[in-house]
Amino acid sequence: MEMTPYEIYVFFLCLVVFVLLVGFSSICISTIYRLCVRLIRSGHEDERLITEDEKARRKKDGKFVKILYSSASCLLLAFLAVVFFSSMYVNCTQSTYFENIPTYRVVNTGSMAKVHANNSYLDDLGIDDRIQTFDLITTYKIPKEEDLELYDIVVYEVDETLIVHRIVGIESPNEQHPNEYHYLLQGDAVDRPDRYPVLYSQMKGIYYGERIPFIGSFVLFMQSPAGWLCMLFALGTTIVSPIMEKKLYNEKQKRLRLIRGEVK
Repeated sequence: MEMTPYEIYVFFLCLVVFVLLVGFSSICISTIYRLCVRLIRSGHEDERLITEDEKARRKKDGKFVKILYSSASCLLLAFLAVVFFSSMYVNCTQSTYFENIPTYRVVNTGSMAKVHANNSYLDDLGIDDRIQTFDLITTYKIPKEEDLELYDIVVYEVDETLIVHRIVGIESPNEQHPNEYHYLLQGDAVDRPDRYPVLYSQMKGIYYGERIPFIGSFVLFMQSPAGWLCMLFALGTTIVSPIMEKKLYNEKQKRLRLIRGEVK
């Protein structure tokens, strides 16, 4: 899928912000690290280092805490990775349908979020399958034409845009369209059908009521350039943080050996 000029602009804007943020963070981390090393080597932290070392020697759960911390970091990174790749999967497959395999898509309009007062047929039939903005819904391959029924919710394509609306009318073949059915689609929140009838060939999927409320906003964010860059930043932070801690730990151990007279 080609990016629009606006999407390209947003991508490069986020990239510039990301580079500036990484540069600023790198300068801050480097400065803090140098200051900590200078304090340790100058002896200003000797008393605290000795106290911490004595406490660490008395405690037997120090390694357990480190393992727990490392495990938590790995789990967080794994969670972010799962969410990121799941978002990419939703983005890449939302217009692709296979037999009996669900397809996920984010609803980004409110046309099915409430019932317009004129749409009394929903209350009369006891239909209550609202779809809110930013719901993540599960859709399936469109069934055979003869299996479609009035008030089914389907996904159809018009001008390369996928729309989720309800079938509110079915016109059998007639003199105006002798070889095909015409379907009237409408959002529950509006009082009139879509402007043009929909053909069966335009329909891509059908919705059976499976949805995860409001998680779509997070999915959309992870699909955006800002989401990609946040994922990279989180990945970089998870990798750099243990390295910096290890270096500071080595500096502290060198200073402790010097205090004890183990080295000159």
